[in-house]
Amino acid sequence: MTEKEYFDSQLSSKENEENFDLKALFSKYLKSWKLFLISLIVFLTLAILALQFVNTSYEVTSKILLNNETSNIDASGNNLVNNNPFSNSEKVNNEIEVLTSVHLMRSVLDSLSLQGKVMTPDVFPETELYGSQLPFKIVVDTLFPLAYDTTLKIKIEGSDSFSVSEEFEDAGDVLSSTSSSYGFNKYNYGYKIEKPYGNFHLVANNKSVSTAKEFVVEFRDIDELAHDYVKKALNVYVVNKDASVINIVLKESNPEKGEDIINGLVEMYGYKAFLEKNAVALENVKFIDNRLNSLSAELSEVEMNVAQFKTENELANVELDANSFSEQEIDYDRKLADSEIELKVLSSIERNLKRGDNESTINSLNVSSSNLTYLIDSYNKLQIDRKRLQRTVPENNPRMVDIRDQLAQLKRNILGSLSTSKQSLRTTIASIKNRSDEFAEKKQRIPSMQRQLLEISREQGIKENLFLYLLQKREEAALMVGAKQDNFTVIDKAITDYESGSSSKKLYVLIALLMALALPIGIIHLKDILNTKVKGAKDIEKRTSVPVIGEIAHNNSRKNLIEKGEEVSALAKGFRMMRMNLDFILSKKKVQTVLVTSAIKGEGKTFFSSNMGVALASSSSKVVILELDKHNPELIETLGETKREFGVTNYLNQPYNTITVNDLLIPVSGNANLFAIGLGNEKIDGLESFGSKKMEELMEQLRKEFDYILIDSSPIKTLADTLALSKYTDCCLYMVRSGHSKLEDLSIIEDVRTNKKFKNPMVVMNDVSSNK
Repeated sequence: MTEKEYFDSQLSSKENEENFDLKALFSKYLKSWKLFLISLIVFLTLAILALQFVNTSYEVTSKILLNNETSNIDASGNNLVNNNPFSNSEKVNNEIEVLTSVHLMRSVLDSLSLQGKVMTPDVFPETELYGSQLPFKIVVDTLFPLAYDTTLKIKIEGSDSFSVSEEFEDAGDVLSSTSSSYGFNKYNYGYKIEKPYGNFHLVANNKSVSTAKEFVVEFRDIDELAHDYVKKALNVYVVNKDASVINIVLKESNPEKGEDIINGLVEMYGYKAFLEKNAVALENVKFIDNRLNSLSAELSEVEMNVAQFKTENELANVELDANSFSEQEIDYDRKLADSEIELKVLSSIERNLKRGDNESTINSLNVSSSNLTYLIDSYNKLQIDRKRLQRTVPENNPRMVDIRDQLAQLKRNILGSLSTSKQSLRTTIASIKNRSDEFAEKKQRIPSMQRQLLEISREQGIKENLFLYLLQKREEAALMVGAKQDNFTVIDKAITDYESGSSSKKLYVLIALLMALALPIGIIHLKDILNTKVKGAKDIEKRTSVPVIGEIAHNNSRKNLIEKGEEVSALAKGFRMMRMNLDFILSKKKVQTVLVTSAIKGEGKTFFSSNMGVALASSSSKVVILELDKHNPELIETLGETKREFGVTNYLNQPYNTITVNDLLIPVSGNANLFAIGLGNEKIDGLESFGSKKMEELMEQLRKEFDYILIDSSPIKTLADTLALSKYTDCCLYMVRSGHSKLEDLSIIEDVRTNKKFKNPMVVMNDVSSNK
């Protein structure tokens, strides 16, 4: 692998690890398993304790079906709503708003007498008693604001009596002066207790299973309680947008109380709807009665107009009268013809009699007068008798003379009667003609009268139909008054879901588990955030692209140098691995001179240089270590040797070349291939001296005599001396000590790489904990 390939692989590995290293994250958490265990125990304990004091809420549900006729039916059962496709959903939404109204909830709570919260004293946590848990029920008539600062203590004295004591948070002058402000006063069940803070009475609960004798009562604002229930505990929603089924859900810690509230809400909802419908029905009856009264007067007036019109026009029935007029006209025509014929007959008889025709008989046909008919019949009979006698007796016969006289007298009578009958007939004919003309005129007026009468009759018919319709509707509306017909159907009455109560326990346990995980994780990451020290190689890799060639384990022994027999130790293995990594990374280059530096003092440059020299020398390589940290020269001491008279500074400052390299070398005991050169006792300017020709000569000679040259240099953060040595080195090893080096100093390494201040810069991680 080339140097470029190695650096590229390091950069790629670094970018991948920067994205997310899940394994490293879990490894970090695993190291703090004790913290997680303690946190888990603490939070689970807190959750168990909390469940002992927190009331468990149960879900109480009910389901109702809204009838389609809701608010859309008139008194007769007719649907008054048009076919609006949105009317059903709008109606359901309106009913949901009614069910979730604070006013309706207040009515329910008031009917259940929940103004007073009853508890058992000296019990923690405080739990409200309800229903069968109470031997009595508090019925409140009136409460004043002072009641909310008042606490009642009630003692059960017997089956029909109890005693009450009050405690006031801020007792005023009026209260402190009353005899009932403190101490117990005895009352009987049903007795109305009147106090400055309100009026109420207690009713015995025969279904109570409570054995307690003392109770504490706190009054609460029923309006605020209703508001809390509606906003926090009640949920009303539609099961399906295409249906009219409504779900009512209430969260309540007491299942019995929750069921009573839900059932009471549904019942009160129906009762309110009934009152509203009843009020509407009563208004309908009242309206119909008023309309009937006015319509009755209008109908009477129209009927009088009809009667007056018929009277004035002599009409009973227009059609019948028209037919009657036609029949009468025909009858008058017939009578007129008969009268004229009779008049002609009488005139003919009169002419015959006046002409002296005494032999013939008279035709009495068509003669209507009975007197005249009688005279004519008598006359004809005498004529017949005369003709019969003429055959047997002579004309002068007395009998014949008597007949002739009778005939003459009858003739005179007939002529007189004819004159009277003719005059009567003429009068009759004139009368018939007059009446016929009158009926003809009426007949011509019938269409006009018929039209007028039709208009009056139409108005009469409309008012009669409307009157009858209103009478029917009044009876129907009257039947609706008081008839209770709910606008909904209860599908399911209030049912408590006891499983919903366990969900709160699961929630507490879940929260405890989450907190037990979140707290240690937060602490770990907070420590990371607040940490300013380098903890591991990951910190280096996140902040610089310079590769980390190895890690040196923490030295548990107090020895500064690896000795024979310790080759299997973790420390020795680390240095051997470092040597192999160095050869592997820079295999294409001859690495002979290695510069060891750091950012600050105490990061292990001297310790590393010494032991790295031992590791290199153990492979039969000849190694020399230069002590060039002029502010902290500890190399010779670390190697366990004694400083010589001359060192590097002496060599660089000699005027006549009397000091040779051999005079500087210090053999390291136990390592035949390892040597060291001390700093010397002369003061020098590092930048000038390390860049001098003498320094070049020294390095050149050392390169000829040794396989490896290790330079223990000064920290580069505070001194620039080390920069002057870069031209002599093949690579630079930057020491970073775990828990000691600062994160901000890692920017120096990146600066070295970016600006190429040293050849082949690499990082060595020192003092790594074994339990990493």
